[in-house]
Amino acid sequence: MSPRRPAAGGGIQDPRAGLTLLELLIVMSLLALVLGVGAGSLANLDPGRRTALSTVTSTLRLARNEAVARRAPARVTIDRATGRLQAEGLRVVGTWRFEDEGVIEGFGPPAELLGGDVPRTDAGHIGKALDFAAGPPAGRLAVALEEDPACDPRDGFALELALRVQQASGTRIADLGGSAGLDLRSDGSLVGWFIQEVVGATGRGAKGGRIRLESAAGVVPVGRWCRLRLEYDRRVLRALVDDVEVGIVAAEGRVWEPEGSLLVGGGTGGLMAQVDDLVLSVVSAGDAALLPAGVTLKKDSPTQVHFTPTGSLDPRQHPAPLELVLEYDDGDQDTIRVGLYGTVEG
Repeated sequence: MSPRRPAAGGGIQDPRAGLTLLELLIVMSLLALVLGVGAGSLANLDPGRRTALSTVTSTLRLARNEAVARRAPARVTIDRATGRLQAEGLRVVGTWRFEDEGVIEGFGPPAELLGGDVPRTDAGHIGKALDFAAGPPAGRLAVALEEDPACDPRDGFALELALRVQQASGTRIADLGGSAGLDLRSDGSLVGWFIQEVVGATGRGAKGGRIRLESAAGVVPVGRWCRLRLEYDRRVLRALVDDVEVGIVAAEGRVWEPEGSLLVGGGTGGLMAQVDDLVLSVVSAGDAALLPAGVTLKKDSPTQVHFTPTGSLDPRQHPAPLELVLEYDDGDQDTIRVGLYGTVEG
């Protein structure tokens, strides 16, 4: 046992009391290490940073999932100035089939036949179909869009139907309340169009000009069923036949508000064709999301992210993967990456 030295005042001093310089330096180093790790962890747990990351990644994934679920294009619009993000996608608001005499089946606004009796044919695209070629020239199908606020095509739309032409002639196939339509020419070409809404000096919308596309001749065959589609997403107006693009034109802005029903048939000279499986979709937006205070998107981050119906990035808009960079008030950054197949990492 080591002898104990007398302490001042007559007591015995414990040799373990106090720290050597080496021990003090070791303790201080450990404290610095712990505090440094802790500060980094606290930064990672910053609620504003976590909210910002979650806001962006969740909005992107929502749009991609909507595209896949609905088999339709979707996108995210981004306002860098306000930090506002919104997912948008096509949503089916009405489908109509023609299996039973006198009854228009499906969901969406009510539909009825006008201008005389339009018979059914058993040789439809699927089941029976409306036979406009065997009916009166004025015969038409009218869908009361004005009775359902959900059928608002102003932010974009897709109108789709199955058609079998019996005799090629210049006539209107469908008219979306005077705001958009699809016409057939005698040479088998298609003409798609819509009326633009323009914003005047007062900030109010006004009826603008007609945006128009034309396909090549012969894209609509005679004597066999094909599927026609006219779509507009406030970026391009496209026409497709059997999922093959036959016409496209760049366009921006909203569609002028429909002023009546969706009409199929009833054009000049009548529609010499059978029609089946009519589908109307409109672009609908989810709730807007806002970045928290103190967080902004880097200036070169994209303002729109487009997904195809398969969930991948639209190659026409995004030929390479995307990066969205979040910038924080303290100078830090986080990067969110969107791969070519639409995967979101961040």
